[in-house]
Amino acid sequence: MAKDAPFLELRNLSVEMRDKDRRIRVLDDVSLAIRRGTTLGVVGESGCGKSMTALAIMRLLPPGFEITSGQILLDGEDIARQPEARIRALRGNDISMIFQEPMTSLNPVFTVGDQIAEAVRQHQNVTRAEAAARALDMMRAVQIPAAESRLDAYPHEFSGGMRQRVMIAMALACKPRLIIADEPTTALDVTVQAQIFALMRELQERTGTAIMLITHDLGAVAEMADDVAVFYAGKRIESGPAEQILHQPAHPYTRGLLACTPRLQLGRTAFAAAPALVEVPGMVPELGRMPAGCRFAPRCRRADETCRETPPPESTLAATHVAACWKPTVEVPA
Repeated sequence: MAKDAPFLELRNLSVEMRDKDRRIRVLDDVSLAIRRGTTLGVVGESGCGKSMTALAIMRLLPPGFEITSGQILLDGEDIARQPEARIRALRGNDISMIFQEPMTSLNPVFTVGDQIAEAVRQHQNVTRAEAAARALDMMRAVQIPAAESRLDAYPHEFSGGMRQRVMIAMALACKPRLIIADEPTTALDVTVQAQIFALMRELQERTGTAIMLITHDLGAVAEMADDVAVFYAGKRIESGPAEQILHQPAHPYTRGLLACTPRLQLGRTAFAAAPALVEVPGMVPELGRMPAGCRFAPRCRRADETCRETPPPESTLAATHVAACWKPTVEVPA
């Protein structure tokens, strides 16, 4: 199949939660696509719906949350409402997820080798010996030193970076076609972060796996992503090729996120003042109390009455670059 063909598509996906006697929409009409062998960076502040989107794709929504409309098309198959038996068959084999905190995601009372092997045995018809051999192969693939001797080690015996490598090994053990990586380098130092991203790129080039990278780090997006989707208050408010999103952002929120990102100033003296960072004023609106018009309007310096009263249409700025804004711009930010 062509690399440009979407492997995963979300079409107008909405998720709601029950809160006493009312229902609150936490994802609102979200659409996005991930192409084969590419990386989609999903960015936005905490509480904007990034992780909820991942959990909806995996069909692992917490109790009280449910998909109320839309489609999740995996290679053309709508998995939004497939029975649990079908979803269990897809998890691991077709889609895997690297969770945010490896210390709480790994079971502290089982060895890492047993946990990787168990992931294989749950999803593929193999013997214990074959699963153990696969676990060793995967630990070597993610470059864990002395992998054979560390199969019987427990999670607490690994550093944060090594635990994250174990999570990646577990996610890749059944050779999935899509990996969802939810903040895979949280709490890791910058050197280990670079190693993890280099490892993910190398494995992607070798296996052709598509990656959905959820992150706050726009530097990671610039390094890893082919495409970018920007989330705000449960909606996707801008998406397109990474080059366009990072260098020609159209939505004021995207421009604000980029303005908050520190930049290395080459040629500066050691004692020169660093350029000031520009904050995005205000807070993400509370769930269930969304503004009537554009959800970003209360924080936007350019908002007018139309912005505050009417939800914005989605403007197409280039072939695959869209932004939900009444006043989109493609000026290159300073």
